[in-house]
Amino acid sequence: MQKVNLKKYLSKKAKYVNSALKRFLPKDNSVISQGMRYSVMAGGKRLRPICVFLAAELFGGKAKDVLPAACAVEYLHTYSLVHDDLPSMDNDDLRRGMPTNHKKFGEAAAILCGDALLTEAFNLITKANAEDKNINKAVNVLADYSGYKGMIAGQAEDTLETGSWSEKNKEILEKKLKFIQIKKTAALIVASLKIGALLADADEKGLKSLEAYGTNIGIAFQITDDILDVYADKRLLGKNGSDADNDKLTALSLFGKEEAERIAYRHINKAKNALSIFGDKAEIFLHLADYMTSRNC
Repeated sequence: MQKVNLKKYLSKKAKYVNSALKRFLPKDNSVISQGMRYSVMAGGKRLRPICVFLAAELFGGKAKDVLPAACAVEYLHTYSLVHDDLPSMDNDDLRRGMPTNHKKFGEAAAILCGDALLTEAFNLITKANAEDKNINKAVNVLADYSGYKGMIAGQAEDTLETGSWSEKNKEILEKKLKFIQIKKTAALIVASLKIGALLADADEKGLKSLEAYGTNIGIAFQITDDILDVYADKRLLGKNGSDADNDKLTALSLFGKEEAERIAYRHINKAKNALSIFGDKAEIFLHLADYMTSRNC
């Protein structure tokens, strides 16, 4: 595998996304518009929009044609973070080193800001430069993977648990944890890949391969997050709480650090194997998979 400067690639694509987000975000001074701009432009690696680009380019598409869809995914991701930080959810005061949306604008405004980002995500995705039939498929994917059967199902399982998870059978807990990892985290990564691919008119075999890849890197991404949540410098993470403080079920709490790392690496290998049908065209995807477990924040 050739040497790829992934850090440089991700930085370049993130700047491209940020420039587009500034154009798409509302410009008025209403509190909701301010809140949307505040949370969307607070930073982040823009990994999900970049997955939209990568998948489209894999099937001969162009980043500029799927740019609105890439930004739509980032809108939806940001909405989920705004709501996740609320007192009724994780009750976090900091996100990316800045006060969370509800700390800055108040709880009611934060809820409405998240609602606005969610709604506008579906407006934005329709502006992609693609055939109508493929845009319709992409809209369906965004709805399915972020809705009550997808990301919201994972968030509900993670948030609405009653009683102490530590008192339950480990086999049951492993199934519960896998459900949360796939639905809460991996779902939007899979959606990003499938949206980019669909807009570029991908075939069914390619879509299934990307789904397997996205699911596995998503699980590895979440496991790495669990580990960083405890072991990384909080200043780098830009947060001041932890899952341990909230008694959350995580790969780290269930398996311990060494086993959690081994599980993450196994999923990275599964992700790479899922891309074998693409040959050398998948090189950047392989480097991205490795990045999921090597990042430090």
